[in-house]
Amino acid sequence: MHLHVALWACGTLLALLLGWQQRKCWRLIWQLNGWRGVAQQPLLWLLLCIYLHPNSILDKVTRLRVLFKRPLAILLGTRVLLYIDDPMGMECVLNAAECLDKTFMQEGFFARRGLLHARGRKWKLRRKQLNPAFNHNIVISFFDVFNDVGNQLIAQFAALPQLHGAAVKFKDAEDMLSRAVLEVSCLTIMGTPTNFTEADDAHIATTYKRLLEISAIKTVKPWLQLDLLHKLLAPQLYEEAERCNQLLVEFVAEIVARKHRNWLLRHAIDNESGQAEDSPWQRRIFIEQMFQLAANNELTLQDIEDEAQSMVLVSFETVSNSIMIALLCLATHQGDCQERLRAEIATILPHGNDASYVGVEQLQQLQYLDAFVHEALRLLATVPMNLRHVSRDFQLSAHAHAIVPQNTIIVLDTFNMQRDPRWWGTHATEFEPQRFMQQQQLQDEEEAPPPPHSVQSKPQGEARRHSYSFLPFSKGLRTCIGRRYSFFIMKVFLVKLIANFEFHSAMQLEQLQFVEGISLKFRNADDISFTIQQTKPTKC
Repeated sequence: MHLHVALWACGTLLALLLGWQQRKCWRLIWQLNGWRGVAQQPLLWLLLCIYLHPNSILDKVTRLRVLFKRPLAILLGTRVLLYIDDPMGMECVLNAAECLDKTFMQEGFFARRGLLHARGRKWKLRRKQLNPAFNHNIVISFFDVFNDVGNQLIAQFAALPQLHGAAVKFKDAEDMLSRAVLEVSCLTIMGTPTNFTEADDAHIATTYKRLLEISAIKTVKPWLQLDLLHKLLAPQLYEEAERCNQLLVEFVAEIVARKHRNWLLRHAIDNESGQAEDSPWQRRIFIEQMFQLAANNELTLQDIEDEAQSMVLVSFETVSNSIMIALLCLATHQGDCQERLRAEIATILPHGNDASYVGVEQLQQLQYLDAFVHEALRLLATVPMNLRHVSRDFQLSAHAHAIVPQNTIIVLDTFNMQRDPRWWGTHATEFEPQRFMQQQQLQDEEEAPPPPHSVQSKPQGEARRHSYSFLPFSKGLRTCIGRRYSFFIMKVFLVKLIANFEFHSAMQLEQLQFVEGISLKFRNADDISFTIQQTKPTKC
């Protein structure tokens, strides 16, 4: 009898302690959804358990989200997971100092020690240190690299044996494009040619992609971040991750060590000869910026390796995936869309269709290309979901002044927000580049001073969209440092590809099956193929 009383008392005490720890979580659930939010918790837990895998979670969220009122809060132990899929909530979170950090769920992410996953003051300091390496003038100086590698890519496409009618598999085109973008990343981030565009015998590009897939699994199953559990529950995956990680660590470490030796030697020679410091170009590209910080005792060589690894990964994977998404949209809309793009390019380029060199001045005039790229990234968001950690309580002002408690995990569903009829109209899931042309027209009209004694009118049916309803490379306090860099590579490569080739595919966008692989992937990629035809003799 005494034992039962003691157990009951201990159980009651533990329940009270757990309830006290969860009180702010339940308050948020109530503030957002009332009794409905409380009652639906068991169902939400069950759905999470069933669909907790990168291959299924994005598809199931897309299908099931409409059954729940959003924002949606789910209790997870002593913290809460907050799902947001609207631009007002996105704006609030992305501009909140309390939401600057990534979550513990991303601790298993490859290359997590660089700027990509730095937290708090460390992130602010490192971002300030790295900003000069991505300023406008430095990025513009990379256009020779963008064009040289882009021309090599065109030569690779022109040499395809399938160029005259046979199908080119999606993954083969993706491999060629990935290697070219990785070559650009190594040249611009670390100042090192690698010849990846022609061959990748060490399989560096595919290893980066595989590690991102493994990172996605460890993000949705964070217990695999513990090495012991990872070895026990998924031994083959653990061994594969270790091999891949070691390969890429050695790849970057060897380049950084060699470049650092050359940098020290060059500075020693300059000091002996009494010459001035390096030119701004040599001093301020990413790797040179890092070496200067190390010379000032602000960074270690290990820090440099971590940052280089992080920057190469992000610039390579995000850009290559974005270009493949654009090509897929192009190939599935090969009629007026391709003809209009090719006509615009021929009008802007100095020698008609000769895209051997594409400058920033030409890119700035390609308005329909801008609209096409934006629409592709809207419909097929490169990074479908983003996670944020709440460092202290803050008010989600966009939604009934709900108080989001410390340690909340916030899921920002960019993919579904950018396809939501609430923000994009009844044709939200259709590919319509013209919608961005209309928005640019509205913006220009709003910014221009009205003529005297005139009444301005907006196009019928159009309204200025919320600025956070479209987030191709995030926004707010932690916006992507390489946003401008990424857009320039993407557009230069696309201009060259569109000017030289026609792309066709029998696949329709509505047939795509989506996978959350950190960046957007397609479960049915093996079913996607391109028919590629050359439009003119290649002059690259």
